[in-house]
Amino acid sequence: MKICIIGAGIAGLSAAYNLSKIGHEVSIYESSPFAGGQASTIKIDDFEIEKAYHHLFVTDKAILNLYKELGMSKDLKWYKSSVATYSEGKVWKTTSPFDLLMLSLIPFKERIKLILLSLRLKLLRNWKKIENITAYDWLSNKVSKRTFEIIFRPLLYGKFGEFYKNIGMPWFWAKIQTRVSSRNYKFQEILCYPNGSFSKLISKLEKEIKKNNGNIHFEHKVTKIITKDNSVESVDIIDNKSSKKNVKYDIVISTAPYQVLDKLIDLDQNIKNSMNKVEYMSAIVMILTLNNSLSEYYWLSIAENNFPFLGIIEHTNLIPKEKYADNNILYITNYVENDNKLLKYSYEELIDIYTPYLKKINNKFDKDWILEHKFNKINYAQPIIPVNYSKIKIPLKLSINGLYSGNTAQIYPEDRGTNYAVDLGNKITNLIIKS
Repeated sequence: MKICIIGAGIAGLSAAYNLSKIGHEVSIYESSPFAGGQASTIKIDDFEIEKAYHHLFVTDKAILNLYKELGMSKDLKWYKSSVATYSEGKVWKTTSPFDLLMLSLIPFKERIKLILLSLRLKLLRNWKKIENITAYDWLSNKVSKRTFEIIFRPLLYGKFGEFYKNIGMPWFWAKIQTRVSSRNYKFQEILCYPNGSFSKLISKLEKEIKKNNGNIHFEHKVTKIITKDNSVESVDIIDNKSSKKNVKYDIVISTAPYQVLDKLIDLDQNIKNSMNKVEYMSAIVMILTLNNSLSEYYWLSIAENNFPFLGIIEHTNLIPKEKYADNNILYITNYVENDNKLLKYSYEELIDIYTPYLKKINNKFDKDWILEHKFNKINYAQPIIPVNYSKIKIPLKLSINGLYSGNTAQIYPEDRGTNYAVDLGNKITNLIIKS
């Protein structure tokens, strides 16, 4: 069959690889000049690094199996993670349960409660039991007001902005599942990062698709999905030279966000209503190459409501900095509403805003530390998943024959991520095979 895939992110590439491998005629149309989506990379000096921080967990079976199938398992390296929280003017180590026991930021009784809370959620198998309540309500009812304000409110607000009271509890449950399951027998968190970045996986998928006679068209945008008798018939396409064409296809797989898909085709009103209930956050990601380390931790969560960013991910506190010419690679990450004024700022404006807060983390920090920077703004970075989402989540196979949708808002109850993008591609492949 002739199959059109909208988007060359990890989900689109995975589906294209699977389907071309079994003989389907696959074409990917990607509006950007590169593949990989949110896992795409940029070049700094002589190395590649993701535009937004990435790592893998022990539980990320779909992508780990893909690496194995492609003969790339040797590229996967596992490292001990280190985690801390910045609160009340100090960096607090929160890497292990033992660190939580020593967290004098909150009363000892509350520290015990946090550990038991994590254990309770880890042992909970049926997440639907907590689907009808928000993370805000569930967590605020389980700990003291001070603990909630110090630990959980900044986490929720920093991640979801004005939507922080609306997020369904399964989101937090899924976070606990991946984090706890990635700990070894010493309760140390172990994370995976591929040698040479995720760019090697993306390149390998591109090569395999082309070897299987598939096509990838960069800077090509699908502008309309055309149907006949409730079945996919063709798509309208425009390229970067404004050249338009119509191409017939038996199947269309969209990996685009709902707001984009909604403009391509007129879907059933019930489906449209469900799609319209999902909001998205944008991401602002600043990558700094520094001649000094900001902290000793890989992952530093910010538990202060007045900070202009959510967290600091110091890549070279996970991956040895020898791989990056002995420089320190730092991500400053932020999720914001689509109308947030920070999205309008340039790098120069934002680094001026960020600098006083970076100095709070390390009072020796100076902008002279910055050797190089990269600055990314990512639309549709984080879907906002409400309570009882399983009742409105649209299926991967839509009511129009030959039309499929697989985007980050269809990853549930897990949070979106590279592993689950591969899983989406696998699931859509299986649906097409069965049909």
